Amino acid sequence: MLEKQRKIKRAKKNEIDIFRNIPKLSNVLVPDSIQEFSDYTYLGHNKYSRQFAITVYPDQTWIGWLDDISRLGDINISIKVETLPNSSVINQLTKKLVQHQSQYQTYQKQGNIAHLPELEQMISDLEELRMLIQTNRDRLFFVTIFIRVNAKTKEELDAKTLLIEDEFAKKTAMVRCLTFRQMESWKNVLPLGEKPIQNFERNMTTGGIATLIPVSSPNLSHDTGIFIGRNIFTNAPVYINTFIGPPALPNPHVFVCGTSGSGKSVALKLMSARNMISNGSKIFFLDVEGEYAKLCKQLGGRVIKIRQRRNNRNKSF
Repeated sequence: MLEKQRKIKRAKKNEIDIFRNIPKLSNVLVPDSIQEFSDYTYLGHNKYSRQFAITVYPDQTWIGWLDDISRLGDINISIKVETLPNSSVINQLTKKLVQHQSQYQTYQKQGNIAHLPELEQMISDLEELRMLIQTNRDRLFFVTIFIRVNAKTKEELDAKTLLIEDEFAKKTAMVRCLTFRQMESWKNVLPLGEKPIQNFERNMTTGGIATLIPVSSPNLSHDTGIFIGRNIFTNAPVYINTFIGPPALPNPHVFVCGTSGSGKSVALKLMSARNMISNGSKIFFLDVEGEYAKLCKQLGGRVIKIRQRRNNRNKSF
């Protein structure tokens, strides 16, 4: 009996596994080799990379402020966000607020008015932030941003490094190359949930976190179409062509929403008139309140009133 079991085990051990050489996801993602240098890594087959961390942030961030960096090509941006308990945040804000208020009173008694406006602004900002957090209208987070620049040659990597530094300098920000920590930071850029490298955190409110989401395009515009305004971030003209077709737009539908008096009707009238004049488009309105009658007459159109049990085919008003 034992001998029979041994034979069965040997037969299973010598059996060829037909699924043994099926490639896994890790085989696609893992580079051929990784060689670490002081300020860059070599991944084999002409793949160079250099890791950075943002150390100085702009005083004010805006939607899409990282888009200029990603447009440089073959760049990975990793954003690590950690939540902070509200109780701890409120206590620290209160301590900082008391410090600034005490400093303000000291300068005021001494007659030193040079720093009073700056302290007044800081005290106002701290009071507003503390109030928003206490009423659960805002939260505070720790953010760490890592950037990996990829290139095919060492010369291209150095050139991209200069571009990255110049772009952040324009935004009054600064990045630092993680010298002698390239492998550690290389892992931090990967979506593995690794704990970020310490000492590069920056506190941000919910609004600041929202500006980091890479879903915006500050220069959104079509090559053809009608002029509808200017981009509030870049002041560039914005054109829209609802019939441009895929992949730019899958269908010509437009949805306009807003509060009362915000200009919804004006926007639709303007878009309709410009489409008709510039493109020769035919415009039809189902106007229950007669709001578009005047525009229709000015553009040489007809106003047709549809009534029950009446022939309205050729009647115009």
